[in-house]
Formats: sequence, structure tokens, C-alpha cells
Amino acid sequence: MNEREGRLKRATFFFLHLPFRSSVPMRRFFILILTLVLIPGMRLSAQKQGGNGDMDKPLRVEIQARSVNETYRVIPCGTNGLILFFRSQEITSDARTNWYFTCYDTNFQQKWVKSVLLFSDQDFRFKEIGQDTLVLLFVHTGKSKDPENPIEILRVSLRNGTMILNTGKLENGSTVDFFGLEKGRAWLGVNMRSLAGKIMTIELKHGINRVFPLGTGSQLAIHWLKPDTASVTVSAIVSRQISKKIMEYYLVRYDTSGLIKREVLIGMQNGERAITQVRVVTSNNGSELLVGSYGLGLTTTSQKNSPVLDESTGFFSSQVKGGVVQTTNFYNFLELKNVNSIVGENDIINLKKKALKKKKSLSEYSLDYSVLMHDVIEKDGFLTVAAEFYTPQYHTESFTDFDFYGRPYTNSYSVFDGYRFFNTVVAGFDLEGKLLWDNFIEMRNLVSFELSPKVVIYPSGADLVLGYISDGKIGSRIIQAGNVVEKLDFSALDMLNPDDKLTAESKGSLIYWYGPYFLSSGYQEIKNIALESNNKRFVFYFSKLKFEK
Repeated sequence: MNEREGRLKRATFFFLHLPFRSSVPMRRFFILILTLVLIPGMRLSAQKQGGNGDMDKPLRVEIQARSVNETYRVIPCGTNGLILFFRSQEITSDARTNWYFTCYDTNFQQKWVKSVLLFSDQDFRFKEIGQDTLVLLFVHTGKSKDPENPIEILRVSLRNGTMILNTGKLENGSTVDFFGLEKGRAWLGVNMRSLAGKIMTIELKHGINRVFPLGTGSQLAIHWLKPDTASVTVSAIVSRQISKKIMEYYLVRYDTSGLIKREVLIGMQNGERAITQVRVVTSNNGSELLVGSYGLGLTTTSQKNSPVLDESTGFFSSQVKGGVVQTTNFYNFLELKNVNSIVGENDIINLKKKALKKKKSLSEYSLDYSVLMHDVIEKDGFLTVAAEFYTPQYHTESFTDFDFYGRPYTNSYSVFDGYRFFNTVVAGFDLEGKLLWDNFIEMRNLVSFELSPKVVIYPSGADLVLGYISDGKIGSRIIQAGNVVEKLDFSALDMLNPDDKLTAESKGSLIYWYGPYFLSSGYQEIKNIALESNNKRFVFYFSKLKFEK
């Protein structure tokens, strides 16, 4: 299918268009329209050719939706295309619900439609993509009192839509916080309330699963997990609570039976510093580098009964060679070059004055922000680490009530609006864990109920492209290490019709797809006063975009 790209002013991203000119064979018009086959429970619409033969349409699919609470999801699968799936309203007598899956190729031509029955009180949690298979983990949501706490791993063949299910059970109070896949074996990192965390391993072909504890003791929690590509083992970061203020962190490797093959003490928290999030990168020579965020002071959470720091102070790095930690570096956010992007300049000046007056280092103070760490990008012997800063947002609502004597009084309460994401700090490290540079992208008007990464980071030669979606626009910034190549710029998403006007957007997402291509998706409320009827619509959409310098 031919595609034509239209440049937006000063835009980093292009919106792919399907030509609707009179010189194009009519069958090409029907390729986009006829592939939108109606699936039970799905309501689809697509903009057809109008009277203007020169009008171009964006490569975009719209699905009529009732609200943002519907469960449409889009997962890019490289050059194999993409998978759109959702939970239908079709419930069987044995409390199972039909989920529908549609596979599109890279030009949004529909390849197949399949359905599968899953437990009704389950939702999508993790994904892994193989060469020609998509693996999805569905977990118990906890909305119903199901004592079995079931999990299901669904393997989807991207070629023909074959569905294969593996079913398992977790103990009550368990949550799957990490998921990995390697050579036909799934690994699940499980944390538990008041009990030691566990690892579940499932041999998918034969359905054989095994669950083993992280170690001895009851105060163990898992903070990171990754299968080893060279052997049938899994590496994990495990914390052990020694006392109320003392915490130990270990890098541990387990085999499929739960036998510990290697254990490295990577640090001890003594009430001052503790790991909040961590990623591990293995180099070609077998050494490992731990990078992540740390916080000052220790808190506990009632959900997992394990030490968790919600607020972070800065980045840390630890290099492990020969089973021994060589160095550990701490980089306070307050000491970054671009700290002014996180907190106001006057606040920094006041903190420096306070530190000087008390004869303390600035590193002894903390911004106390919650951050969301990205996976590490490794390229040309250097590492790129990103942390998205967010804070809970509330608004106050008031109403008038009356006391026993009929006298009016005002009653107020706070309403949670979601998490406001306001900045992403990007930092470069060498393979020894030394901080080389830092940069950032400001995030505007981005509030979400989901704690998932919002910024996409795309290496393009020596540049890094940073982008996200907010209010129906793509915000992008191009950096080269600590330098800014192109400042923050916004480009409006193309609509199906030139007269379409976006009035509201929710759950907007920008995802890397393949090559220079990206997917945008989300829920949109659209108004078109040029239409005599049905001039308002609410849709879930996905669209194909291209990046070019």
C-alpha cells in the first residue's frame, strides 16, 4: 500500500496518510475501510472518501467507545504488525469472559480476528514479544473474592492467531510485580503480604510450573527480575529486612528448582539510603552494573509489608565484578546540571543557603519526589537512564449540609484526579557507573491514573528523541547527551476529517513500533460541526507516525 507523509510545521513526527486521489485505484480505498470488520462487542467507524478527491486521510483507525473505562489496548509487534485486544461483555456460565484479539499488519490491513475465554475477574498485566509470538500475562484483579487467585499466560501466534493458554494459581495476598520470558519458560516475580516473596517458573510447552521462596526468612521482597539468556536461570534483586532500620540488598541468581547459584551483597541500608527502583545491565565481560534510584529514610507499605521508598532522592550506580561490588555512586537530583527543570531556582538557592548554614552537603537533602524508572538503553558502550517525575493530584469538592438544629455548614473532601507527570530526567552513564551528563523533557498537562512510562525515548544516530502525548498533541525534544538539539515543540495529531475538532482526550499513549515508526493511541471526544447528524463521537483510536530528521 502506498503511503504519503505530510510534514507538520517544525514537527519531529510525521503522520502517515493513505492517498485518496482520483489516480489511485478504488481497491486501495477499500483496503482501509473493508478491513474494519465488525467484531461482536466492538463498534467501528472509519471516515470514507468525501467529495474532495484530493483529500488525504491519516493512517488511523477509530473504534466507537462508550467511555474511557473500556479495555482497548494496542501492542506493537515490530514488522509483524500490531495486536488490538479488549474484554467483551460476553460472559459464560462458568464465569469466563470472551476477549477479542485483532491482528493488523503495518499498513493497518486486518490479518485475522480471534477470541479466547479468560477468567472474568482478570486483567492484562505484562507482555513479552518473541520472534513471531506475543505472550500476555493476565492476573486476578481482586475485585471479586476468588480464593484461588488465578493467573493465565496467553501465547498468541502473530502469523495465524493460534491461542495457547497456561493457567496457574497464586497464594492469596500475592501480587505479580515482575515478568520475564526466555526460551519457552516464563518467570514471575511475586511479592506477598507479611510473607517472603517468591518466584514462579513455568515451562510453557509442558505446563510444568514450580514456585520457590526467595530465600530463608519472612521479610524478603523482590525488586527486579530478568531471565539469563545464556543459561536456564533467572537473576533478581532481593531485599532482606534485618531490623526496623536496617535492610540488605542482594543480587541473586536462581535455577529452575530454586537453588541459589550465586548471591552478591550489593549494599546495606542503615536508615539513610535505600534502593527505590533498580535495573541491572550485564556487559560482555560478565561484569554487571546496577543503576536506579535511591531515597533517604526508610518507610514500609501495608500492601506488601516490605520496605518500599515511594520518594526518591537521586540516581545510584553499583558495579559488580567477580561477585564483588567494586564501587557505588550516588547522584542527588539536587546536584544535577538540569535540576532547575525539576524544582524552582529560588528553592535551590534556599536549600544551598540552608546547607551552608548547617555546614552540610547539598547531597544530604532530598527533593522527595516519586519517580518512575525506564528500562536502561545500552548503545555504543554507554547507558541511558530515564526517570519520570510525578505527584498525586487532588481537587477539593464542597457541599452544604445541615446539623441537628437545621443550621447549614460546609463539608469539604478531596478527590483524587490521578498522577500528574511533570518532568522526565534523562542521564548518561558509562559502563563503570560514572554519570556523564543529564538532560530533561518537560511534561505538560499530563495526568494519568496509570503508573506507566509516558515518554518514549528513541535513539536516532547520536541524538535522542524524547516524545509524549498530551491533549491530543505530541510534545517532542531532541537532545544529544547534555546538549539540546531541538527545544520542546508540540504538533497536533491529524484527524480523519479536516473539520474534526478534538474536544477531550484520555489515556493518550505514544509507543515505539519499528524502524522510524511509532503508534499513538487513546480515547478522544471529537466534534465536527460540518456534519448534519452525529456530529459528536467518542472513540478509541490508533494511528501510525513516522520520525524523520
